[in-house]
Amino acid sequence: MAKFPIEEFIEEDVFTDREAELTFLQTWYREIAQGKSTSQALISPRRLGKTALLERFVNTVFFNDFGVAPFYYYRGRDTTTLRGFLLNYATTFFRQYIAYLLQDPLLYRNPEITLSELATLKTADQRIKIVQKSIVSFLQRYENDDLTAMRMQWEQMVELPEFIASRTGVNVAIIIDEFQDLKTQIFNKPEGSKLDPVNDWPIDLTASFSRQSQSKKAPLLVSGSAVTMIFKTVMGGPLGGRFSFFYLKPMSIADGAELAKRLIDEIDDELANYLSFQLGGHPYYITCCAKSKAPVRGFASRAQIDKLIDYEIEKGDIAGFWQTHFQENKALINQDDDAKLGQKIFYYFTKYNNQQVQIGEIAKQLRVTNQVVEAKIEKLYQADLVFRQGVRYYAFNDHMLMRFIRNSYHEGVEGVDAVPFRVRGFDNYYKGQALELLVQNLFRTFNKEKLPGELFNVGEEVTVPKFSQVGSIKAKLPATSEYEIDIYGEYEDGQEKKVWLTECKYRAQRRLDRQEVERTLQASEVVKEQYTASSVVVWFISTAGFTAAAQKLIAEQGCLSSTRTELNLLARRYGITTTLD
Repeated sequence: MAKFPIEEFIEEDVFTDREAELTFLQTWYREIAQGKSTSQALISPRRLGKTALLERFVNTVFFNDFGVAPFYYYRGRDTTTLRGFLLNYATTFFRQYIAYLLQDPLLYRNPEITLSELATLKTADQRIKIVQKSIVSFLQRYENDDLTAMRMQWEQMVELPEFIASRTGVNVAIIIDEFQDLKTQIFNKPEGSKLDPVNDWPIDLTASFSRQSQSKKAPLLVSGSAVTMIFKTVMGGPLGGRFSFFYLKPMSIADGAELAKRLIDEIDDELANYLSFQLGGHPYYITCCAKSKAPVRGFASRAQIDKLIDYEIEKGDIAGFWQTHFQENKALINQDDDAKLGQKIFYYFTKYNNQQVQIGEIAKQLRVTNQVVEAKIEKLYQADLVFRQGVRYYAFNDHMLMRFIRNSYHEGVEGVDAVPFRVRGFDNYYKGQALELLVQNLFRTFNKEKLPGELFNVGEEVTVPKFSQVGSIKAKLPATSEYEIDIYGEYEDGQEKKVWLTECKYRAQRRLDRQEVERTLQASEVVKEQYTASSVVVWFISTAGFTAAAQKLIAEQGCLSSTRTELNLLARRYGITTTLD
């Protein structure tokens, strides 16, 4: 018997990170049983591991007793008729629902079983008999109705999971991957007829989920990699306001390095971090480099890794991926009234990797109006090369995309400021990792002793606890993205849970400022509530020191703080030989 209901595209020992996303989805899934979950949209650019995440999610919840059947649907990117799509969708739903009731992963993934076979399956389970009656009714309508009735049958099929859940007591998590394809890939034509790309128009089936998207017994989790299209689909029109959405981002540098080590036997820890740093933690890019067909392929030095990345950007799989994307969107990217000006705008845009695009600055640099630049950036938005929040445009955090654009458009853009070619600052990043490891070692060494207050910039002695748990955590700040707290320590004091949080900044010159302190304090309140702690101690560490405003706020809030000097003294006190240079 198959171990899991879905044979995952990513091998189990290669799947890395995504713990926070899996936890979020599992919580959403569990709460469907209580009718608490609302429909969600998972949005990310292509090749960030969205499908792998959904497959792993289904496999983690299939064997459970929460009374929620996971229905996972992904039909591929080819065009089809409404009649063919309806039969495929219905067969997949009925097969997976019955497989969940039977806890049979082999049935869940079996594409050969027909609806007629499912309808005559021998069982004593009364819930399955209820489902079989619905199968028989569906088949009777499907076989007897003509083409004009197919749309009505589809509308009935959309509501069927909720109806069956009401009768069996087993709710449904409806998971549709690449949801936006239901707008563009399905045509209401007779089976076997040839599609005319000029006269035949696809039908938009996404709007038919308008009521279903508000279901408490069968809510939706939809995903899409055509970022602009999926965002418009679920946030506007008939579905507007009925979905919450979240972006899937690249992995952290550390988790990207772990993926590199799993894929590349000969790479050491530092160079795995360097590779991940240069690729922004992007799992697809890391995989491309690990499996590169470069004539000379090595991971023994930064120079070898730089050379390999250059090959991937110019001739390898990364280049091929983006060339295909640009070809599919060339009408938006390349067609301008002034093609040379369009190239200059496009090239200059790469300056804003992971930042808000400053339209006025580009216009000033190229001596054109803001409207000209904004019209081009809007085309890039439609081509999923930037994303938009409100009325502002932002460049995706994708340094390889920016390098590909620079490589493709650098000719003929004289007069435009040169843009840095490689990601800089790895040494500071790596030293920052060393700083966090040093502090984690201190947390694991503390044992309820009293330490001089001057080591923490306070006036009295500080009693350090014996921590029962040490690690790093993420806090979801209101109306902002997740915020990672570098060091988390937890301990028991009588019947109370208490927590220490440490924010570490390795910098050569720039001091920690008041705004950074405020954000960490905000995160500490979230952690206190999330982990039901009776108290939280916040300790700020900055190798370059603190601004006067930051130090004033730290003192007012009763927090601890240390610079490089105090931290090195602490390390020596505990016999830790690794100190900060």
